[in-house]
Amino acid sequence: MKNNIIKEHLDKLRSEMIFSFIEDEDAEKVIPFFESVDYPVGAVIFKEGDAGDFIGFVVSGKLEVKKQTEFKGNQLIIALLSSGALVGELSIFDQHKRSATVEAVEDTTMLILRSRSLEALIQQHPYTGIKLLKGLIRILSLRLRKATERLTTIF
Repeated sequence: MKNNIIKEHLDKLRSEMIFSFIEDEDAEKVIPFFESVDYPVGAVIFKEGDAGDFIGFVVSGKLEVKKQTEFKGNQLIIALLSSGALVGELSIFDQHKRSATVEAVEDTTMLILRSRSLEALIQQHPYTGIKLLKGLIRILSLRLRKATERLTTIF
């Protein structure tokens, strides 16, 4: 039952860039490494400064990403994420604390890939793991390009 739900969510996300490299046989291999988690509106997924041990792939709903400003108690909304987006990817790679707070602004369902599960996936199915990492790297590079473009418009 659990695997059927994860397969359903994964099939929905396969049209997104992150999973576009995953073929049918790869999808079957990755299912056991994911968890499906539902967050009600108002739930804090993680807070800025928390330890990071998972990547979340938004299946449905909407998340607000907030960054603490220099003024205590004031946060700046830096992104609104919806279906197909991923969150928490920085901490899984650089082992640093979470760089922002993420809160559900709608009831949200996510597929969760924990750090230890990613490691296990890469060890057990290296070719499939590489495909997933390739998708993650592609997303990260696009985000870096957009950040660079935004900086150039400021100056």
